[in-house]
Amino acid sequence: MSAPLIRAVSWNLLSYGKSAVSTRRGQHELLRFLRPDVVCLQEIYTVGADVAELGQLVSSIAEALGMAAFAVPARHSDCHLAILWRPEYDVLSKRAYDLLMWHGLGIVRLDVGADVPLTVAVTHLGPWNPGKQLDDAFTLTGQLPLSDAVLLGTDWNSFGADPGYDVEPDWSALPPEWTARHVRWNDDPSAPWVADRRPAQLMQRSGFHDAAPTLRVPWKATGGHHGGWGRREDIFWTTRPAALRGYQVIDTPAARQLSDHLPIVVDLDPQALDATDAGHRGRSGPTG
Repeated sequence: MSAPLIRAVSWNLLSYGKSAVSTRRGQHELLRFLRPDVVCLQEIYTVGADVAELGQLVSSIAEALGMAAFAVPARHSDCHLAILWRPEYDVLSKRAYDLLMWHGLGIVRLDVGADVPLTVAVTHLGPWNPGKQLDDAFTLTGQLPLSDAVLLGTDWNSFGADPGYDVEPDWSALPPEWTARHVRWNDDPSAPWVADRRPAQLMQRSGFHDAAPTLRVPWKATGGHHGGWGRREDIFWTTRPAALRGYQVIDTPAARQLSDHLPIVVDLDPQALDATDAGHRGRSGPTG
């Protein structure tokens, strides 16, 4: 008999902590409904990296979900991170990294009852600077070894590697103050604007796989419903593509009301976490 799948959720909660109590309760309810085994959260809001307040906020989420939790301070931002997991999973190690990352990086290695541990990580790339996003991607590839079964939940704040999946935006339809912060720099100001995909391309070339295109699911935006343009801003990266069994964006009226990001969900087969898939390295789904 096959083992149950492991369900992971990643969600940017839109400043959880200064949001209304009713919003937080709604987020708890939606997360409970999804019945996750692990959760990666972004944008838990405290001013000045107040660790005590952050701990209280994360504990309130964990208590509402009946899960264990690890709070990850974002030293250079008021928007922090957290990882949650089922309390029956044994924690093998956990660590929060600063390393001059915009929002930091949290890593928890869990015994999920598989042949190998599951390394769950969370991060949130900076919103304005593709160069900084690329720097953070270099850190991610350095701190998350391919030898581990890694699942990284992110507010990617950038583009996917493949323009055949995450198509090039119509830059002419967008305000210049947005576009200049998202396109690849060119010393020629008259050159056509092109999305800066280097952070995702670095992850892909380094052996990480973007869950949505790897599973060839139809493209769907995870942000833009509160303004801006529809983008797939949220990504699950993994070093074990053979373990992926499902991916979905939770697009419901409640989810749209509760945050400016939609939750993303992946299902993993724990029996396949030891498959290194060297033959898949550098390829994440269609090439367009």
